[in-house]
Amino acid sequence: MSLDSRGEKARVFFALWPDAANAARMHAIAQQWHRNFGGRVTREDTLHATLVFIGDIALDRLPSLLAVAEGIQTPSFDIDFDAGGCWKHNRIAYLGMRQLPEALQNLHFELAARVGAAGFEIEKRPFSPHITLIRKAACGNATMENPINKNPAEPVTWTVRDFVLVKSRISANGSRYEQIGRWPLLEDKPTS
Repeated sequence: MSLDSRGEKARVFFALWPDAANAARMHAIAQQWHRNFGGRVTREDTLHATLVFIGDIALDRLPSLLAVAEGIQTPSFDIDFDAGGCWKHNRIAYLGMRQLPEALQNLHFELAARVGAAGFEIEKRPFSPHITLIRKAACGNATMENPINKNPAEPVTWTVRDFVLVKSRISANGSRYEQIGRWPLLEDKPTS
């Protein structure tokens, strides 16, 4: 599929993508939770945290969206996914954050502002970074005895060194993701 295809659409979003070791750790947590909550475990190679969700756009607008991310000057930073939860309304079991790092908030805000200024519509709900571990989870099974209502034994922590633009395709077998752009963050993490 070429970038200049007229009339065709792509479903896109900016995201943080974990390295292989952290993706494996999160997948192991998902498999453990699956014993209590059933549902469909997210494939290890698709685990991510959405930064800015754009949705469906015409393929011929992809170059403009790719240009939006150029020149972001954010230093790399650490994130901790250190809390679990389950949303009953959409039956999603997820890893979340007890505290949102300022650097992550700033990256989200700058990227969302640039996307909006370029004329793209973005999702309006509040920014709540999370990693979807299980879809169609039986959230009603979430009791204090079950691990989903407790913090993971060890937080899943990684240094964010880049962010990506992802094109998704939804099928009966779940979503398929293709990273179509990657932008590095600055190497110097801020000191505490």
